[in-house]
Amino acid sequence: MSGAARDALPMIKPWIFELFGSLVRGGDATAAETADHYRWHLELWRRAEALGFEGIFFSEHHFGLGFSPSPNLLIAHMAAVTKTLRLGVMGVVLPYYEPWRVAEEIGMLDHLTGGRLEIGTASGIPQEMAQIGMSVEEANERNVEIVAILDKALLDPVITHRGKYWKIDGLRIAPRVLQNPPPRWTTVVSIESARKAARRGSKLCTGFHPIDRIAAIFDAYREE
Repeated sequence: MSGAARDALPMIKPWIFELFGSLVRGGDATAAETADHYRWHLELWRRAEALGFEGIFFSEHHFGLGFSPSPNLLIAHMAAVTKTLRLGVMGVVLPYYEPWRVAEEIGMLDHLTGGRLEIGTASGIPQEMAQIGMSVEEANERNVEIVAILDKALLDPVITHRGKYWKIDGLRIAPRVLQNPPPRWTTVVSIESARKAARRGSKLCTGFHPIDRIAAIFDAYREE
């Protein structure tokens, strides 16, 4: 392959997707074991920058499935010890939160990271929803509604919204994001969700599928 042809190829940018799972004994881990678990991971993530990684996506899990129930705290920490890493969550489980709070934290984090924030959102996983009495149907409805509110908040500092779960009148969101706007990501498992992400102008993430299914999802996304 000629140098020109090689230069024309898109570069693969290595990222870390950090599940940050619980220890083997999960919730039964001692405080000392948990502290060591955190220290080991924090040092690993700090080294990622020097090793050439472009960014880290943290995950959000609850009730013993992971040690990252509030991944935005990890972003704030990593922002202070890195300079170039892009930082985000894949994804913030929107149905668990008030939309105005999520929008405000996005503004804060974009400034704390110096404009390195990536916005990833998700509707959650059924086994976690069930533990707080939320159905998959309700979680999906809440997710769609909050995404619409967030998209408004990224464009306008004052938002008004009328929906099933939230009614907002002239609410001012501050601080405003530093980027204009930060990149948005959506985790999807279906072709229709991929099409919705494309219409929204969101980047796309999927996984845990056979290769032909992943290809169909991304083909639908590009087509849309």
